[in-house]
Amino acid sequence: MPSDQTPRSGLLSDADLLIEKWPRDFVGGQHVGLGSPGVKVTHEPSGLVAISQHCRSQSRNRAVAIAMIEGGLTCPEYQP
Repeated sequence: MPSDQTPRSGLLSDADLLIEKWPRDFVGGQHVGLGSPGVKVTHEPSGLVAISQHCRSQSRNRAVAIAMIEGGLTCPEYQP
């Protein structure tokens, strides 16, 4: 898996990404104190937004969201 500081391809730079984090909504019990794994990544030049909160790891959610942004930028239907 790529490092959190570097996107996987040359399409994105860290300066173009706005990354927001938030906690998941848990009832309690064994999931209390797991941190804030939800991640929202916005590619500012294009306005594309990706949200991932399915994995328990924030770094994995960030990697998934960045991959979704990259996929959106390389999609043939996307026209900036």
